[in-house]
Amino acid sequence: MIYKISEIFYSIQGEGLLQGLPTIFVRFSGCNLRCKWCDTKYAWENGKEMDEKEIFKKIEKFNCKRICFTGGEPYLQEIEYIFERLKKKSYWVSIETNGTIWRNINFDWITVSPKEEGKKLYPLGYNEIFRNVANEFKYVIINKKTFEFIDRKIEKPVILQPLNNYKKISKMIIKFLKENPEKNWYLRLQSHKILKIK
Repeated sequence: MIYKISEIFYSIQGEGLLQGLPTIFVRFSGCNLRCKWCDTKYAWENGKEMDEKEIFKKIEKFNCKRICFTGGEPYLQEIEYIFERLKKKSYWVSIETNGTIWRNINFDWITVSPKEEGKKLYPLGYNEIFRNVANEFKYVIINKKTFEFIDRKIEKPVILQPLNNYKKISKMIIKFLKENPEKNWYLRLQSHKILKIK
């Protein structure tokens, strides 16, 4: 199986509830939304064609059994095969998706990050199947209007991530959370950007 890969690297998870965990990132190329404010536009296109042997060779260089599929949008590619191969080798595999493409794959952890651009495909910006399957939802907060976009029916933890760690947006999120303390919503900054690491 051939995949288009933007990059494979080893770092800490910088976002969400798994923040701080050492993780190998497999960034797949290609995206079906292309948000204007995206911080990984380089993964929208191109990418290096790699088969599973090449991918495993890169992964096995690192002393870690935790992997995150990210993008771009990883569900655009036939990731079931590589996922199954990784599980056979006892890897713990997570995925971050915009939630607009559903594949019935039993990931160890699913982060859904709905985008307003996804409303072209689904009213809430994501396929509602994920509501009961995902482990966490992550919304990038751009302005006050973003709060209106968040699906209030989500019962899983909801991460509110300020665009580019902007202090003004972070303070806006804090104010919102203090006014709505009953919600299972969390402020999380992008720690890898603060630490200036990949």
